Amino acid sequence: MKSGLVLALILVGASSALAIYAWQNWGIWWFNEAMAVERAIGFLRNSPTFRFDGIPESIRVETAERLGPFSWRITIAFVCRHSGYGDRTGKVLLQVLTSHRIRIEIERGAIIAAIVDETWDELAEMPIRR
Repeated sequence: MKSGLVLALILVGASSALAIYAWQNWGIWWFNEAMAVERAIGFLRNSPTFRFDGIPESIRVETAERLGPFSWRITIAFVCRHSGYGDRTGKVLLQVLTSHRIRIEIERGAIIAAIVDETWDELAEMPIRR
């Protein structure tokens, strides 16, 4: 009798823990390539570099690479109207169309890295130190 009760309590506890885990992670099971690309483009459109002077019509997804069960690397090409990176308000700028390429990594739906031209960290808004 006691062992049956203990077993029942263990099963209830385990199924509750599993249900909580599944509920917290439900969205990641459905995070497919199209969703990753959409998230990456949304990030790019709102990033300081693109928001400053990016040309919306220039956005072109080059690659969408699955890195693991819940992670993606999306590479997007785009063009800005001036040189430089980030919010360049008040800076002296060259008025030249500048092509860029951003590599965005997404883990469980969150942007974890965004590197422009292997030179600029868009998340930290600073040059990459080598």
